[in-house]
Amino acid sequence: MSSTLLQTAIPILAYCGSSITMTLVNKLVLSSFEYHMVFFMLAVQAFGSVALMVLAHHVGLSVKYRAMNKKDATTWFPVACSQALMLYTGGKALEYLNVPLFTVFKNLTIIAVAYGEKWVFKASVTPLMLTSFSLMVLSSIVGAWNDMTFNGHGYFWMSFNCLASATFVIHMRKVIKQVNFKDFDTVYFNNLLTLPLYMIMSLLMEDWTGFTSYYSNPVNSAELYSFVRGMFVSGVAAFAISYCSPWCLRTTSSTTYSMIGALNKLPIALFAMLWFPDPITAGGVLAVMLGFAAGLVYTHAKNIQKRDAPQGAQVLPPPISMDRLNQNNEETANLAHPSSK
Repeated sequence: MSSTLLQTAIPILAYCGSSITMTLVNKLVLSSFEYHMVFFMLAVQAFGSVALMVLAHHVGLSVKYRAMNKKDATTWFPVACSQALMLYTGGKALEYLNVPLFTVFKNLTIIAVAYGEKWVFKASVTPLMLTSFSLMVLSSIVGAWNDMTFNGHGYFWMSFNCLASATFVIHMRKVIKQVNFKDFDTVYFNNLLTLPLYMIMSLLMEDWTGFTSYYSNPVNSAELYSFVRGMFVSGVAAFAISYCSPWCLRTTSSTTYSMIGALNKLPIALFAMLWFPDPITAGGVLAVMLGFAAGLVYTHAKNIQKRDAPQGAQVLPPPISMDRLNQNNEETANLAHPSSK
C-alpha cells in the first residue's frame, strides 16, 4: 500500500471506528444499566474532550485551539446551550429507541435543516434533495411501522431532538462567522462552556441519591465497574471524534468526507443489530437501507449544489452523522474548511 493511500486510509478508519464506538457505547450507557444519567454522561464526554485536547496540545499533536476569553465565550454561549439541548434530547431518544431506528429518524433532521436554511439564508432546495427527503420520510414510516418495541417516550424525544439539532446547526452557522472559529476552537469552547451546565443539571435533575445507594451495595459492584468503564470509553471516544473529524477532512476532500459520513450509518446500524438484543425485522432492515440510500442521495445533491454555486457563495455541507449525538464537531470542520481540497 502506498504511503499516500495509507495516509488517507488511516484517518478515515479512525473516524469510522471512533464514530461506531461512540454510538454503541452511548446506547450501552443509556439503556443497559439501572440508572440512565444522560447529563452526567455528557459531562464526562465534555471533560474527556477538553482534558485530552489540552494533553494532546502539550505533547505536540496537531491540536490547536483558541484560549477561552470573555468576548468569544459570551458570543458563543447561546450556541453551546443549543448544543446541550441537542445532546440531551438525543441521549433521551437513544435511551428509548434502538440504534438503527435512531439512525433512521435522525435523517429527518436534514429536512428540518434544509428548510431552516431556506427560511433563514434563502437557500434553495433542489429536486434531487426532495427525492432524498421522500426516501427519508419513507424510511421513517417503515421503521416506525415495524418497531416491535414501540415506545412513545422515544418518539417524543426523537421529534424534540430533530428540532433541537436543526436549531443548533442553523444557529451555529450564523454565529461562527462572527467569532471565526477553526477546527478545534468550537470543540473546545462548546465542551468547556457546557461542562458546568451539564454537572449542575445532573445534580438537580438526576437521581444521585438512588444512584449512590444502588451502587454502594456490593451486590451491584460488577455493574458499577461496567458503568465506569462505559463512561471512560465514552469520554475517550468523544475526544477521538473531535480529533478524527478535522483530521479526516484535512487528508481527504470535503466531498469524500461527506460521503464517508453518509456511508458510516450502515455499519453503525449493523453493529448495533449484532451487539444489542433488540428484535431484528425485515421491515427494520428495509428502513435502515432506505435511510442509508436517502443519506447518499442527499450528500450527492449537496455536493452538486456546492459545485454549481457561484464563486464565493457558501453552501452549508450536508449534516454527516450523530455519532456522539455531537454533530457540531463535524459540521464545524466543514464550515471551517468550505473549500477543502
